[in-house]
Amino acid sequence: MPREIKSQQDIGTVTAVAAANAPSDYKDRLVKLIPSEIVTAYITLQGLISGHLANQRLYLSIAFTCLLILTPIYLKNVSAVTKFGQIVFTTLAFVIWVMASGGFKILFPNTAIFDDNFLGSMILVIYTLAIPFVYKG
Repeated sequence: MPREIKSQQDIGTVTAVAAANAPSDYKDRLVKLIPSEIVTAYITLQGLISGHLANQRLYLSIAFTCLLILTPIYLKNVSAVTKFGQIVFTTLAFVIWVMASGGFKILFPNTAIFDDNFLGSMILVIYTLAIPFVYKG
């Protein structure tokens, strides 16, 4: 399944369009706006760093920054996503996933808003379910 979201404008007229070329529906957009590979990489690095390294905040900051920069590059070059909006929404989704996984609590320990994962989890659920309604490609 290609990663880029297809809009009605990308398809053109629907008369002779096969089902595979149909615009992405809500469910397709939902899946395609989750940066699963990048989130998996961050959670893996977070586990490795938290369990084995001193100065965890520095290493997690480096991992977060590198993956944040890598997200749009990965989407463009590996997943062949060309739509700027999809790249922006997916990159923002990565930040929210890190927030929900407790990464901001480690990265910003003196900030009360990140004391627990509750806020990040709430934002993650709302963002993940709402963005496919907003962004249609």
